[in-house]
Amino acid sequence: MSQHTNGSGRGRRVAGLVRHGHFDRPDNTASAHRITPLSDRGREQARAAVETILMLCRDEALELDATIEVSQLLRAWETGTILAEGLGERTGESFSVEERDEIVERGLGSCANLRFDEIEAVLAQDPRLDPLPPGWRRMPEFRLPVQGAESLMQAGARTAERIASSVSAIPDDDPRDLLRLFVAHSGCLRHASVHLGAVDVDDVSGLSMDFCQTILIEKTIDGWKHTAGQWKHHLSAS
Repeated sequence: MSQHTNGSGRGRRVAGLVRHGHFDRPDNTASAHRITPLSDRGREQARAAVETILMLCRDEALELDATIEVSQLLRAWETGTILAEGLGERTGESFSVEERDEIVERGLGSCANLRFDEIEAVLAQDPRLDPLPPGWRRMPEFRLPVQGAESLMQAGARTAERIASSVSAIPDDDPRDLLRLFVAHSGCLRHASVHLGAVDVDDVSGLSMDFCQTILIEKTIDGWKHTAGQWKHHLSAS
């Protein structure tokens, strides 16, 4: 059985970072703030993730917290709802789904939902701007020079703040070793892990998450640590 690592005698505090399931989107277009629901494939992925999460709980000797926090975007809410239903059926416990604006994906501002080539073409018409750098879509600190846009690290910062405050709000006198799930998006979850210290900033651009993949990070006396689940290694520029 895993040992307590927070040094206080209270139960362990672990965040489960879950990417939403598959959804249909136009080719060469950012997912970002699209309001598209899960596809049938995505719903099946969410149902299959129930067993993966329960296996992680068994392997790490963790109990599931009753709250599942989800991005307010539809694909994340649907994923969290399917997880809550499936986990409830398997465990006999009741799970609640709580929507959070703080853990939505990186926003592209006034370029939202344009194709990537459209973004590059329209910004090239602005004489005030330099051409977008190659690979801009995965640069942690790069922010599109348009109203309302965020960098990946900015999205990660608000996501990390929410994860940390949510986990810290679990009462200290609760002795259980708890896993709280956060269902959101690959970009903001990966860069949140950088802010929390569980991923190195030099590595994050080469990482990704599969649909409905779960990564565990744990709050310890020395900070947040990657506990279980393997990041996907990113091979292309998409």
